Amino acid sequence: MGEASRALRPDFGAHTLSFVLFRLQPLLEAVLLTLFLSVADFGWWSWAGALQLGMLLWANGGVPAALLRYAALREEERLALLGWGLRESLKWGILGVLGLVGVALTLPAPGWWVTLCHAPALLAQLGAEVLRAHLRAQYSNTRLVYGQILGFISGLALVGGGAFFYGLWGAALARLTQPIWQLLPWYALLRAALQAPKQRFPEVQRFGWKALTGNLALEAIFLLPAWLIGWRSNSPVLLAYWRWATLLPLNLRTLFAHLVLYFYPQWTLRGQQPLRHYARLRLYLYLLAGVAAALLGLMGLFWEVFPGPAYLPARSYYGLAVGIGFIWSTDALLLPNLLSAHGAIRHYSTAYAIGLAGALPFYLGAGENLYLHLIGMGTAGLLAALWAGYQLRIRAVS
Repeated sequence: MGEASRALRPDFGAHTLSFVLFRLQPLLEAVLLTLFLSVADFGWWSWAGALQLGMLLWANGGVPAALLRYAALREEERLALLGWGLRESLKWGILGVLGLVGVALTLPAPGWWVTLCHAPALLAQLGAEVLRAHLRAQYSNTRLVYGQILGFISGLALVGGGAFFYGLWGAALARLTQPIWQLLPWYALLRAALQAPKQRFPEVQRFGWKALTGNLALEAIFLLPAWLIGWRSNSPVLLAYWRWATLLPLNLRTLFAHLVLYFYPQWTLRGQQPLRHYARLRLYLYLLAGVAAALLGLMGLFWEVFPGPAYLPARSYYGLAVGIGFIWSTDALLLPNLLSAHGAIRHYSTAYAIGLAGALPFYLGAGENLYLHLIGMGTAGLLAALWAGYQLRIRAVS
């Protein structure tokens, strides 16, 4: 165990750049589309993206989460493990595409055809998630960055250029090309993994199934409001307001997920109590998250400059969303992931399932009230953190 731990060579700079590229692309894409599309068209695009992301999370089958944990443990089987993950993601991805097509048909035009144009991207994103998890578990982030740079530039140029010249239709057609620019840089690795001798990994698969339960509950907390707001109101404008009210605050959560995922492979190899890791990290996490939340709050002062006067109704929700982003950037993120890294995947899943259960009454009763959706999201974070902290203390005592 100690040798395996020493074999990991953390490359924090490359890990950070990889994360920045991964999170900055959808953020800059939203900025470009806000500039080039009307509020209603941006709402249709956001609705299609939320539906696709929901299907993507269900269709990953827990495979990326399992690879993130076990690729750090099974050094001699990594290529075969990656091949298994790619085949599993393809199998699940086909089901996800069929589900997305079915959901798309419930939307009025142009929502249904914009959503259909996102279907090929779902398969590409599944394969890319598996590759990212495989490489991050080995701290091979420098290798990961090279392919991401090409995809980052190509994706923004195609989607932004399509929107600039042809509006919503051009952006949707550009989305159809995503499998090419997202997976082509990894052709050699993909081919080698799929040609490796096939193996079965029942332990890894069981972990993936358990992780899927928690991840679905976690992401449902953030995706259900967009789904419900869209279907209840049939208003792409209201959905555009929701997207801009939560875009930066929820990216605060993913920013701090970067720190957690950086330490995750090392946690799996060390025998220390999870509470020791928590005690070491929590002060820094709270300070950093507090500073980041304060900066995001100040950005609300410039709302009339960008996203602009058309989005002014969304500013009233933004301050509350920043506070909720702080909750989800600290204990609601760190405590369940400590449980997962130390093998208590059932408690990780339970924490987010409890959070989702606490949010549902707010979501179901909110109607078109965006404040209630935000309060439900914050309640979910508090409940998940409380449950995970309780379980960590029980493990420390036992």
